[in-house]
Amino acid sequence: MHRLALMAALLAFAAGPLRAQDASLEEAKAHAARAKVHYDLGEYEKAAEEYILVYRIRPLAPLLYNIAQSYRQAGQYEKAKQFYKSYLRESKDATASNRAAIEKAIREIEELQAKERRAKDGPPKGIAQTPAVTGGAPTLAPPAAAPAPQTPERTAVAESLKPLAGPPVAAPAVATAQPAAQAATAAARTALPAQAVTTTTVAPSRGKDRTFAYVTAGAAALFIGGGLVFTSRASKFEDELTARPHPQSTIDDLSSTAKSSRTLGALFLGAGAAAAIGAGLLYFLPTGDGVAVQGRF
Repeated sequence: MHRLALMAALLAFAAGPLRAQDASLEEAKAHAARAKVHYDLGEYEKAAEEYILVYRIRPLAPLLYNIAQSYRQAGQYEKAKQFYKSYLRESKDATASNRAAIEKAIREIEELQAKERRAKDGPPKGIAQTPAVTGGAPTLAPPAAAPAPQTPERTAVAESLKPLAGPPVAAPAVATAQPAAQAATAAARTALPAQAVTTTTVAPSRGKDRTFAYVTAGAAALFIGGGLVFTSRASKFEDELTARPHPQSTIDDLSSTAKSSRTLGALFLGAGAAAAIGAGLLYFLPTGDGVAVQGRF
């Protein structure tokens, strides 16, 4: 009896790790399935995270390649390069062609990173250069010498060296300004920033609108009053018909008058209601009299 109990305990103790192993295997399969779904949907970073969870449960070398591929598709090249190297280190039975393909992928990532560093550290492109100014540098005139004392001989020599009388000769102008084409090019390269646009809305004047509203309200009151009068008359004629017996001719007259009065009352009441609504709209709703003014400042 004791032997049977001991054997049952040993079997239960051995079955515990087997159940735990099966549960971890199922969990790894679930994470792998979610990783594939994320990868197919283009959610590469989430796919890499799911593959990492699978690798924690089942550390298989091909999972490192899947993680590297996911990070490469996500644009995280440093992590992709790290997992490519981990795959080369852990995959002992990888073929030579596989290793060559992985090494090529690592070189491509490093070249791409080098280009990004050069683009980041290099000088910015598209900066307008200062146009060169033609005409040369100005020269400084030497200081004037002190005049020598005048003698008769010097006066005669100076008179002989004077130029003949005639129109003065204009000295050639030195080009110191830019040509028009260079100035236009420089202006095009160094465009001014866009000016701010401010919008101002002028509040509409409500004087005319309220005058129209008051007039329309008065008309509405008149129409409604007339409608009530005609409706009252129609009710009076109908009461007269039902109060006592009448000859047929009187009945026809009273019925016709009551019908026409009720029709006129309905028309006047409808017109009054429409006029009341129009007065309310004119009084409360904004109109299009406002002017929207836009300008650049």
